[in-house]
Amino acid sequence: MHLRAVMTFAVVLALSACVTTPREPEPPVLTLDARGIQPTVSQLRIDFGRAQAGVIDTVSRLLDEGPDTITTNAECGAGPVTSASWDDGLTLNFQDGQFVGWTNGDRNLPVAGGFRAGQPRLEMPQVSFQITSLGTEFSRSDVFGLLTEDDAAIRLLWAGTTCFFR
Repeated sequence: MHLRAVMTFAVVLALSACVTTPREPEPPVLTLDARGIQPTVSQLRIDFGRAQAGVIDTVSRLLDEGPDTITTNAECGAGPVTSASWDDGLTLNFQDGQFVGWTNGDRNLPVAGGFRAGQPRLEMPQVSFQITSLGTEFSRSDVFGLLTEDDAAIRLLWAGTTCFFR
């Protein structure tokens, strides 16, 4: 009888190894807000005004990848803007070597105020909308957003200094 109990335990143990339990989704590594970036792994913030090199290095470590492009656009209304862009849709903006703004189309990065790129309009926190030359825009606490062309979801979010071209 003892051998049967051991065999039963071994079978149950083997079968339990085959069963996967649902995992909680990984929390985002950072949250974007009207003052800059709040990493979730630290209470230290990456606020607007920080040095370009340090901001790019820190965000690259948080995202486990560097930016795909770093370009300078001399034709922005606010003056030349250097942008570091990641493939998923995050762009950090710099002027005179200082972090001044961000834009985000990455669905995996949350934005303060309950926003996320791709979020359906019907699931958005209470905001008012206005039609501009860019499309249907909204704002809340100095975070701004743009809806998709059919006004169904959030296409892009931003704070600080940005430079848009149609």
